[in-house]
Amino acid sequence: MAPLDTPRLTPDGRFPAATAEFTALDVRTTGLRPGHVVEVAAVRVRADGTTVAEFATLVNPGWHVAPGPAPLHRISRRELDRAPEFREVLGPLLDLCHGSVVVAHNLPFLREFLAAEVARLDVELPPLPAVCTLDAARQVLGLPNVLLSTVAVALGLGEFPAHLALAHARTVAAVASSLVTTHGLLFTAPPSYPPLPRLPASGHLFPRGEAAVREQVWLADLTARLRLSEREPRHEAYRQALTAAVADVDFTPDDAAELTTVAMDGGIPAGRAHLEFVTALREVAEEDGALAEAEAADLTALAKMLGVPEAVGELRHAQHPEPRRLLVLGETQESDALRAAALAAGIQLARELAPSVTHIALTDDVPRHDPRLTEARELGIAVLDLGSAWPALGLLDPAATAPLARPLSAPRTLPAAHVWAARGLMVAGLAVMLFSLLTLVAGAPLASSAALAVLGVAALCTGWYLSEPMVR
Repeated sequence: MAPLDTPRLTPDGRFPAATAEFTALDVRTTGLRPGHVVEVAAVRVRADGTTVAEFATLVNPGWHVAPGPAPLHRISRRELDRAPEFREVLGPLLDLCHGSVVVAHNLPFLREFLAAEVARLDVELPPLPAVCTLDAARQVLGLPNVLLSTVAVALGLGEFPAHLALAHARTVAAVASSLVTTHGLLFTAPPSYPPLPRLPASGHLFPRGEAAVREQVWLADLTARLRLSEREPRHEAYRQALTAAVADVDFTPDDAAELTTVAMDGGIPAGRAHLEFVTALREVAEEDGALAEAEAADLTALAKMLGVPEAVGELRHAQHPEPRRLLVLGETQESDALRAAALAAGIQLARELAPSVTHIALTDDVPRHDPRLTEARELGIAVLDLGSAWPALGLLDPAATAPLARPLSAPRTLPAAHVWAARGLMVAGLAVMLFSLLTLVAGAPLASSAALAVLGVAALCTGWYLSEPMVR
């Protein structure tokens, strides 16, 4: 499992990815620094998104190891006491990954923890091919941030329970499939699938049950539009955890204190991270211009819990008559581009039809008799095709502004006399070169032979150039 090799997925790669299988991995850990894995999940899919196999289990890090931040993964020490150790899990995990490309969101963070676990077992593993969906999404989607929840929204994927490793792994697998099939990303290098050792497995797995998406506060709707700058992998992992935690309706001051401890133990300045996060929340909330008294109180309370009351200050209200809320129907590269542009412009994205939706944009593959369209019109919602949606929302359509390639005309046909004259010049050049060689062998001065050779090469090149048809 570690080390993991990285043949990136990029738009300008040269090796096809559509024929590969991917195994999406996700873990829950005791903290941000490489400590212990307490849950691991793997989902193997074909590039088209078809699930091949999956498994998940809690992992016992040892009786003396605390489970880590409960607000993030909701795993208790009692549960871990019944779970297998990592040495019992590694064999099935390798079997599932064999012959596939490992994929993770924030791959460097995952790699650190898996490397630490494998090192404790004193197991030698060859590098496995692996790609990072966070890196790929940052290249092609143009989003204000690359949190997994934001990428999922931009690609039209469903919500997922943030505390479960299996739910994360399934979402990562769906993201990888969309980037390969819809967006056509390619590998920068051909994946190499090394033989893997067969390790013993106890057959004892202890998975958590499925869980529904928990009720979230209104702040959760803002997180996909947060403008967050690129950070190192550990900081990105904390952002993901912080976003999931504050969106929970049951988030408490004790949870905030535990998050702060996690950040500090991971070497992240909690005050600076929280200030950046809450400031970004405030900016997006103000852009909507619809902060009710209770919403302003929620944002103020969150800032106080995270220890950065100054991030809120005096809340301002933007002058929008009502916030725009867009529902995009369709699963194409064009629909993903519209979702990403809407998020970057601060427009709310809806996952399903609701009275709060102000615009619906649909691709050509959406049936015009879709019942959602009839309901939308009854609600007075603007229903637009993709081409009309861009200007209606005040967005710049990249397809309309892409520079047009100048067509090339057919090669110019040369007259026969011109061609024969050029070829004659080439023959003359060859003859002069041969003569210069003979004079040198016969004892002529080097300078004169070299001069003849230069004249011969010049004649040869000129003749070749004149004989080639030109493209204008």
